[in-house]
Amino acid sequence: MGLRWYFLRSRIASFFTRHGLLLRRLYWFCIVTIVVLIFAIPIGMGIRNPHVQLLDTHGVSPAVNELIREWNIAVAQARREQGRLNDFAILVNHISENYPFLSLMESHNGVNYIELALTVFDELAEVARYEVAPGFLSNFLNERYISLFDGYGGLRLTGRIHTTAGWLTQPYFFNYYDWRFYDDRHDIPVHDGNVVSEILVDGMLYVRINNFLPKGYELITRNPFWYFCFDVDKQYLMDLFINLYSVDDLIIDIRGIGAGFRDYFIPLVLAPFLVEPANARFYAFHANAGFANRVSQAYRDWYGFREAVAANLLTRGFAYGLPENVTQGFPIDIAVQSAGDVEFEGRIWLLTDSDNFSGPNFAYLQIAADAGFTIIYDESLESIGWDTSFTHLPYSGISVRFNPLYFTDITGRSFEEMGAIYDYRLYSAPDILRAVLAMVDEES
Repeated sequence: MGLRWYFLRSRIASFFTRHGLLLRRLYWFCIVTIVVLIFAIPIGMGIRNPHVQLLDTHGVSPAVNELIREWNIAVAQARREQGRLNDFAILVNHISENYPFLSLMESHNGVNYIELALTVFDELAEVARYEVAPGFLSNFLNERYISLFDGYGGLRLTGRIHTTAGWLTQPYFFNYYDWRFYDDRHDIPVHDGNVVSEILVDGMLYVRINNFLPKGYELITRNPFWYFCFDVDKQYLMDLFINLYSVDDLIIDIRGIGAGFRDYFIPLVLAPFLVEPANARFYAFHANAGFANRVSQAYRDWYGFREAVAANLLTRGFAYGLPENVTQGFPIDIAVQSAGDVEFEGRIWLLTDSDNFSGPNFAYLQIAADAGFTIIYDESLESIGWDTSFTHLPYSGISVRFNPLYFTDITGRSFEEMGAIYDYRLYSAPDILRAVLAMVDEES
């Protein structure tokens, strides 16, 4: 037994003699690693989750608790600063890759996008750590950055979307994908009065249409509701339009509507008054980037448009060039057949606003203008424009929305650059009746 113990001790001693340096290094490596982890783990948890902090310790001196409190404050500040700077970097990259109106913004404001981003980043870095107001980042970005884009493409920041419905986080939706609309177990309320009409004065009929999309959601709760029934609206409008015998001026008010022109405006507002069929073509282009491609695919799938191709295959003969980052595109053809049931020889006044001229709506309103509709434009500073296609900033949860599709007419000119088309424009008119009466008198 003693001999075996002797041999065991000899081998252990020989092992330490041969590998002593390595073992000492391993020993100190372990010690250093443990010390680093003691500090790194709470720091990492504090950065990832501000609620995981060092707790006050009972039974120790006030100086130790004060040190812990200062530590927690420093961790929260570091996380806040890094989160805000990361959000801004993600925002800049997202716009740079997918936003098709950078060249338009730069030429209009005389600024360089990269230089602007660097300047704003430096300004944000100076205040990101210590500003504690909940809405600080949104206000800062809107004032120092987003406002310089002049609303091109409907670029804006919105708050968090308070819902767990996964389909609402898709880059493109028109409020159509909620299963509750089709489940008899759910009672979906209907909003009354999508279309209302009244005689303003003798010979003048005013028609107000509130929405072109049949389905909607409350802003905060996201509870679904029906705006209207399409067949009911169709019957109401057709009954109204075929009985215009004593009407000389028909005013159709569609202000505030930003989507649904193809499904509602074309068949129910435009087609009944067409004497001959109307055809038009316009184009949609976009960058070859992940977000823009997903929006394009969803848009084309919904409306049944053809696949996107290289932009240079569509731009032959264009009088206007495309932005450098816009490399994909597809044509959009509009064919409107005359309903043939309405005989009206009076004037049709189409009352529009900034929302109506968002996205591709310009094309539909151009057809109406070509068909003889008189367009009155009321510029709205509260217009939200393109209301789909959004992404989230991970730290703040802010939703970033803009239109990644670059719509043009048949010559290649951007709808965003052209702006609204109109015959008359409202300038702080006290009421619609007085304004239209003045326009009627002017034409008479």
